[in-house]
Amino acid sequence: MSALQGFKGSNQWLYIGVVFCLSSFSSYAQVEYSKISQKSLLLRSITERFGMNYFSFWEGPSLEDGQTGKNELSRPLDTGLSLFNLVSVKYKLNSTYSIDLQNRLEHIHTQDSEWRFQGVRAGISGTLLKGESWNMTGALNTDVPELNGRDARARTVLFNPGLFAGLTWNMNPKWSLYTILSPRIFFYQDDQAVEDEWLLAGRSPGEKPRAIIQAFPTINYALSDKFGLRSGLDVQFRQFVESSPTFLKRWPTSWTFGPTINVNKMLSTYLYVQTWPFDGKGLSRETASLGMWLNGVIF
Repeated sequence: MSALQGFKGSNQWLYIGVVFCLSSFSSYAQVEYSKISQKSLLLRSITERFGMNYFSFWEGPSLEDGQTGKNELSRPLDTGLSLFNLVSVKYKLNSTYSIDLQNRLEHIHTQDSEWRFQGVRAGISGTLLKGESWNMTGALNTDVPELNGRDARARTVLFNPGLFAGLTWNMNPKWSLYTILSPRIFFYQDDQAVEDEWLLAGRSPGEKPRAIIQAFPTINYALSDKFGLRSGLDVQFRQFVESSPTFLKRWPTSWTFGPTINVNKMLSTYLYVQTWPFDGKGLSRETASLGMWLNGVIF
């Protein structure tokens, strides 16, 4: 009898221990859930007011020698392969417009690695225009002297108000038009000041732009929801610092062609072959190179 009572007593203590452990675990779980909920609310409040997206341009190797990409003169585009990143941090004023800081960072990669801070452009971004089957989203912005980067300082940029926007027109389920629009006006302290890479590319200081009217129209064909084909032209008209106010000259026009991949909203890519069919040495291996666009919305 005493052994049975001892067994029942030990079971009671075991039951009490289990209940105590479960209660402690429940309290801990409630505290952790409360912390997670608070973090979720904080993250939600941040993403409701702030946003971030990026657009990167990679200037890849020449198809002739595997070195730095070439322009229409078969001169190097830069001192190395270039990845130019535009990262916009936005504060949302309302559902349509945001205060936008476009951070510009370039990476030159060859045997040596060089990072170039190219400044911050400040402005307003959002859906600028839209219709039934088309829309234009982007930013109206400018460099300011206090936030100028490497090349803008070399060129002594004071202000350069302009637009960086994407125009999308869905013509039908398979065909669409996508155009990057980037017109801009430049004000300098010294009209003749340029960076070394400008001279390396075979340009003169007097060809530094006073105004640029630029569009990069591309025609797109969707092979599926994720994959497609794209072809486009980089069309620019420029007024130079040495030219009259009414003078506009077509800048050399590059042509690109290649596949597109839409992974998700955070990553879309366009890998292309680029050449210069209308200028310089024309459609040749000497001027052909690889390149890529990468863009997406981080949050």
